[in-house]
Parts: sequence; C-alpha cells; structure tokens
Amino acid sequence: MFTTTELKSIDQTYFHIINAGCYAVTLQSKNTKHYWHIVHQQYPTFVSCRIQHKHKEAYPFHDQGSALDLKQAIEEIKSHDQYHLHERPKKKKHAKIRA
Repeated sequence: MFTTTELKSIDQTYFHIINAGCYAVTLQSKNTKHYWHIVHQQYPTFVSCRIQHKHKEAYPFHDQGSALDLKQAIEEIKSHDQYHLHERPKKKKHAKIRA
C-alpha cells in the first residue's frame, strides 16, 4: 500500500496528479504529456510497483516496467521523459509530392 507520505511526495511541478490512492497512482507528465499508471503489488514475500504507460488519454495503457517502490517508479518515469525529449531519434517528416 502507498503511504500518505509517499503520495504527498509526488512532484506536482512535474506531474498532473489524475488519481492517487493507496493501491494505484495515475499521473500525467507535464513535459511529454504522457500518462503513467503505477500499481502497488504486494505478495507474501515481496513488494513492487508495476509501471504502465500511454501516449494519449484515449489509448490503452501498456506495461513499461517495474520498480521497487513509488519513488523509484517516478525516477524511472523521469528517465523515460529525458530519453523521449532529448535522446530519442526524431522521426523524419515526409514531404508531400505534388504531381
């Protein structure tokens, strides 16, 4: 379960908080506008977080990875944003050919 302290530590200058509960958190990055869903998973022998991602609100979430806790999940998201904004190869725009 996410604690109140963990939920309050979410950087609201970096994220729009869409939903923050004890078992799941849904965020939107203000930098990339991507959506993130972090699910708390707890079993008898371990605790982890499943990280899900989508590019637009209407799209379905897909698994993006996992983390040990909410703090690490947020670090993973910020790392993904950094890659997406600065390191990912840019798509080439195709010029329209006129006849």
